Amino acid sequence: MLMRAVPIPKRFARCLLRCAATFTFAAIALMFLATAKPCHAQELAPELETLGLRTRAQIELKRLYSRMNQADQRRLVGIYIAFDPNPNDPSAMAACDDDGDYVVAITEAMLRLMANVARAQSFDETNGSRRIDSYAQFVARAQLPGQRLLPPPPGFFSAAKPAVTFEDRLREALAFVLAREMAHMKAGDLVCPHPTATHESGDDVWTDDEQRAALEGAKKIYPGNATERDAQATAALVNADLTEEGALGLLRFFVQFEIERVNFSSRFAPRYLAQHPNPVARMATVRAAAQTARAVKDGSAPSPGSTSL
Repeated sequence: MLMRAVPIPKRFARCLLRCAATFTFAAIALMFLATAKPCHAQELAPELETLGLRTRAQIELKRLYSRMNQADQRRLVGIYIAFDPNPNDPSAMAACDDDGDYVVAITEAMLRLMANVARAQSFDETNGSRRIDSYAQFVARAQLPGQRLLPPPPGFFSAAKPAVTFEDRLREALAFVLAREMAHMKAGDLVCPHPTATHESGDDVWTDDEQRAALEGAKKIYPGNATERDAQATAALVNADLTEEGALGLLRFFVQFEIERVNFSSRFAPRYLAQHPNPVARMATVRAAAQTARAVKDGSAPSPGSTSL
């Protein structure tokens, strides 16, 4: 008995095609991520780059949390990262979400800035160049407020020797930025009312209301006790078996950016720099704190009472 073909409605057919295309793309992406060798941030498509940077940030947050003492772990139970899709303004803030949980809110622009700077730093270390300074000059001169953060221009990373420390510098920069915001939480500069290990679905989506509340709370947090919080964040890096080099690279970018911003009257002002001012002094603090933290870790110096590891 022959079966007569039943025509498929066009709308349903289009839906099937979209689903098939989505499934195929997802399968290819998973195969790529499973088989590809480690690569630099700019060698990935923007969507995959953002996903990779978010994953790296989450890993570093878990690492930092696992190395905290039990009292701080209880205080910050359930802490997580909320990723703000803002591609224009580099920012990272300690905040409470609408459920009363501790959260570090970080923008897409900040993730990309750290990746760009880490790669520039790695090329500087390998080739004796000054690409961090050059990138800061480029951003200060060319970046427009409200526009997507500019990556380095084409050919910027052409060099005789490849960058081999990119992953290390990116991990260190991510960990420092996160540890700096966590230091405010551990010190009680910010107290969230209902921290819990159980999160609601969608907690990682940073809403407009949460953003407004975070910005209002930031007025009371920043830049308060800047030197002490930088020292505590640096100690957390050392305790997590990381160096301070990635942090110094990021701060060096902001040092040069401030110089260029004044010289060229740039209208672009990253929120991170406004809330965490004076990168020159911050670099000195990080260097000194790293030396002290390593001495404490090696047992050659007593543990400072003000530093919570």
